[in-house]
Amino acid sequence: MIAVNRITRFLTVLLVAGFGGCMSQDQSSNERLGITPDSIIIGSSNALSGHASFLGTQYSIGSQAWFNEINAAGGIHGRQIHVISYDDQYDPPLTVENTARLINEDQVFMLFNYVGTPTSVQIIETVHENQIPAFGFLTGAEALRTPFRPFMFHARASYYAEAEGAVAYFVDHVGLKKLAVMYQNDAFGLAVLSGVQLALHRRDLEIVATDTYTRGLTDVERAVESIRQSGADAVIMVGTYSPLAKYIKLTHEAGFYPYFHTVSFVGSRAFGQEILAQKVAPSQYARIIVTQVVPSPFDQDLAGVSEYRRILSKHFPGEEPNYVSLEGFVNAKILSTALQTAGIKLNRSGLIRTFEEMNNIEIGINKPVSYGDVDHTGLEEVFYSRLDQYGTFRVFELTK
Repeated sequence: MIAVNRITRFLTVLLVAGFGGCMSQDQSSNERLGITPDSIIIGSSNALSGHASFLGTQYSIGSQAWFNEINAAGGIHGRQIHVISYDDQYDPPLTVENTARLINEDQVFMLFNYVGTPTSVQIIETVHENQIPAFGFLTGAEALRTPFRPFMFHARASYYAEAEGAVAYFVDHVGLKKLAVMYQNDAFGLAVLSGVQLALHRRDLEIVATDTYTRGLTDVERAVESIRQSGADAVIMVGTYSPLAKYIKLTHEAGFYPYFHTVSFVGSRAFGQEILAQKVAPSQYARIIVTQVVPSPFDQDLAGVSEYRRILSKHFPGEEPNYVSLEGFVNAKILSTALQTAGIKLNRSGLIRTFEEMNNIEIGINKPVSYGDVDHTGLEEVFYSRLDQYGTFRVFELTK
């Protein structure tokens, strides 16, 4: 599978290189859109309101904190970074509409900080057709990575990596064999489901039960009963924080006490608060696991996390550190490094080359960032976190 993916990505790169050799005049003139003598204008569409608003707002706050710091220090080669951000409410049609506006009306230099799988997959063709760099997606969906997407770059591990991490924890570490999946019935849910299936297949196991609920709703009652009847040892859940917290509570009320897991997209701080609001018994907290794609926002022994906390407090006083805003901060830090390295004659193709030449870049989290001409994933680490007595997800190390 790995070899096939590499061949596919290599062929895609050759095709894109071929197109680049005969770039049209319109494409060439687009190379410096969004670049002025004193600004770099980038565009974002994410969930600033609605049931996923915690994710969009915190992702934006984390990145903007770093951009504010950079701008206050003089910007990138004298240019200020300006972000035009539109609310898509985690609704795919709005994402498409916002993206068209950013590209055609606002004429931004690049796209940045999109939130979610069902939203982000809708802009794949638009990004390719416009040959516009797009970086920093709050999703690990494989559809944004395979086949190789030459204009899309990521800072986070994939959902396949998170699914492998969850299965490795439950099966290899804890010794469980019966895993079920309860997922949001859309591209996001299917992306994680596929990753779980692959991870279990590598261990000669199969999912014992699946059920779904509708995105934007909290109609999880049916899934409670169907998965309870399967006798699953652990339930991998896919969705946003409110329906997943409700699902845990209803499962316990049905007299069923499996382990639970969900991927980083859930927004751990909001998820923890919802679990508290649902009055889930604290005795069950240690059995609720979230895989993370950034280290703990509470680990001030890491220079990058300490820096994040200081800058967040400076530019957004009153905002509490959390995994989502830390991920946004990491995105902005990686992007500003690439913009700085690309030089004063910044253009789109130059930024893409710069990203692909970044290797072992340190950003203070003890995990270097690297890209390549057929690898657009900067960080591939997965961390484990579980709920503590105060409703906070804390990173923990596996013990032998």
